Amino acid sequence: MNVARSIALPAGPFAGGVARSRWARHGAAQAAALCLLATGGIVLQQALHTPLQLPGHRGLVWLALLVAVRLGTRRAGLATAVGAASGLAIFGLGLSPNGAMGSLPYLAAAIAIDGLAAVAFVRSHPWLLALAAAPIHLLALADPVSRSLRVGVHPTALLQTMQTVIWWHLAFGLAAGVLGWGLALAWRVQSRD
Repeated sequence: MNVARSIALPAGPFAGGVARSRWARHGAAQAAALCLLATGGIVLQQALHTPLQLPGHRGLVWLALLVAVRLGTRRAGLATAVGAASGLAIFGLGLSPNGAMGSLPYLAAAIAIDGLAAVAFVRSHPWLLALAAAPIHLLALADPVSRSLRVGVHPTALLQTMQTVIWWHLAFGLAAGVLGWGLALAWRVQSRD
């Protein structure tokens, strides 16, 4: 009887509302799953120390995950939520050797990603967000720069000694942006199936 009644519903403004809400819940669940995976990945990479010994190499993971969340979900604010959640978890679990300042780059980069993605031109050309990840990764230098300045290193001397570090951060930031874009494309293709 219920099947016959559902088939006999007239077409109108509410036709298909159940199907649309089911898809909306499915999309929200997928976005939540991507956010949880990204937050867990960022916290895990902070807990594990990779032996590359290159400045900025860890940004390849956390920045790629932030870019993937923003491009994979196409929802405003989710990258910021992931950045805040991972920063709080890293600080709360004591995984940052420099306290709150060591967890701040995750939130700052996520805010920059969401802010840039809000621009209409970037929304229509998402690959620009992948390119912008390179300068966004320089936010990770806020902690070492502030520590150096606090102990009395002159800004000119600091800039001269950090040139190589800056170039490595730009390179790994660009690689993270491209990787995040690829992860987002793979996530979107997978979520359509």
